[in-house]
Parts: sequence; structure tokens; C-alpha cells
Amino acid sequence: MSDDNLAAGDQVYAPRVAIAMRSYNDIDVIRGTLEMVFRQRYPHFTLWNFDSSSNDGTLDVIREYNAPERIHQNDPKSYNPGRVLNHAVATVGDDADVVVFLNSDATPESEDWLGELIAPLAESDVGAVFGRQTARPDCRELFRKDTERAFGDGREAAQWVHFFSMANAAARREVLLAHPFETRVQYSEDIEWSYRLRKAGLRIVYVPEAAATHSHNYTLAQSYKRQFGEGKAEAWIFRDGELNTSFLRYMVLPTGMEVLRDMAWALRRRSLDAALHSLPLRVTQKWGRWRGLMAGRADHGRA
Repeated sequence: MSDDNLAAGDQVYAPRVAIAMRSYNDIDVIRGTLEMVFRQRYPHFTLWNFDSSSNDGTLDVIREYNAPERIHQNDPKSYNPGRVLNHAVATVGDDADVVVFLNSDATPESEDWLGELIAPLAESDVGAVFGRQTARPDCRELFRKDTERAFGDGREAAQWVHFFSMANAAARREVLLAHPFETRVQYSEDIEWSYRLRKAGLRIVYVPEAAATHSHNYTLAQSYKRQFGEGKAEAWIFRDGELNTSFLRYMVLPTGMEVLRDMAWALRRRSLDAALHSLPLRVTQKWGRWRGLMAGRADHGRA
């Protein structure tokens, strides 16, 4: 990465960075993530680990790379993402100008990842940045498709009401202190937070050059649970009517459109797995999201 990418006016933008890494039972991938973090060309960073009491050896690997005073544990039984993220911001202290959030299963793809990710924060009107995510080699076809559609060059997601991901993201600490994470949602805390920044007049910048490998092969049960949680969160995040939440527009039409996109993908990729996986996956996802939305509206007195 050239110095031009870090320039803010006539000064080089070189903030003190704290990397806050959340983890839970990521033994298969965390070593690769940690190795890439410590291969970064941008030198002004400190790693902080926030682990949800992993029991698969993840903590042992973390201890190989980090000092005990920078390793914190939380109870996964009472885990709330907003609370953990606020704790991370407070813990890194005033020594950090920028906090980078990187999930332990989101592996940076280049030695310039960190410098590329933080560069847009040199502009005072940028509230947060997030990097590209790409699928792992073992990712099932439709989850690979979803990852490419959500990230890629960013043009598709730019047309949505709002999109952001905290798995590979950063913000100035002053912004994080002024706009703490919401603890009343259990899912989509990153969407809620970044959407609130947008409403406060701050820009959200997508940095496709700052890529990390990150994907999941969810079962149908896991897909339902996640979509239910995200639908419930949307009832709070978009409570001012930003979304059309009729059954037709929120459930039926999105299901049909996604299946059509899946079939086009399956044909292009000649993937039987994508073709057979599409209908059960999309019905499960959209039904879970709809049920979550209804539960969220009931919780907020808008049923």
C-alpha cells in the first residue's frame, strides 16, 4: 500500500490501532487469522482478544500470540454482542485512535489488509469502514453466492436500505464512544449501530481491497435461528417504516426472487447442490426472518 493511500491532507494518517478480535471455538481457522494479523505491513497496532470461553483449544492458540493482560473472556451463556463490543472499546483505552473489529474466523487475505481498511478513516466525515468478505474453499455454493452478492464490488449492496458487517470493520474510537453499541438487540448489532451512524450524518465506507476470508455452512436449523434473530432485530432497527413489512413484500416475493437467482447461479456454475439446496434453504430463511419480525414487533408493541 502506498503512502498516498494513508495521506490526510499533507500529513500521513498513521493512527494507533487496537484490533479487537472476538472468538468462540474457532480452532480450525484462528491460527491462520492470527498469523495474517502479525504479518501486516502497517505497524502501529496492538491485538486484544475477547473470547467466549472456548473449549476446543482456541484459547491455547490465542495465548501463543498474545499477552495474558490483553486476553479477556466472557460467558457464552449470557453473551450479548453489543455489551461485548462496548467492553472491547472501553478496554483498549485511550492508547488507541482506531478500533478494528476482526472475527477470529475472518482471515485477512493480504499483508496490506489493515492499512487498506483504516485508510478512509482519515476523513472526518467517515464514521465506519468495513472490508470485503470472501468464501472459504469448503463453502457450499449458495452461501458462496450470498457472500459474493453481499460483498463483491459493493454495487449490489449499495442499493439495499442498509448493509454493514462487523466481522471485518473499523471506526475511530471517538466515534465509538459517542455512539455505543445497542444492547437491546441480540443479532444485527452491527447493522443497528452503523445505520445509526448514517442517520447522524456520518459516512459508511466499503473497502473491497481489505478482504478477509469468512463464511459459514449453516444447517437449515441454524439458518432459521439466525434469520429469526435478524428479523427480530429489524423490527427494532427499522421501526420508523424504512422497510415494507407486508407478508407479500417481506416474505413471498423475496423468497421467489432468491430462488430465481439461485437457479441462475446453479446453471452458470453447473451446481446440482445449489439447485437442490435452493428451495429448502430460502423458504427456511425467509420464513424464519418473517417470524422473527413478527416476534420483534410484538416485543415493541407494534404487532
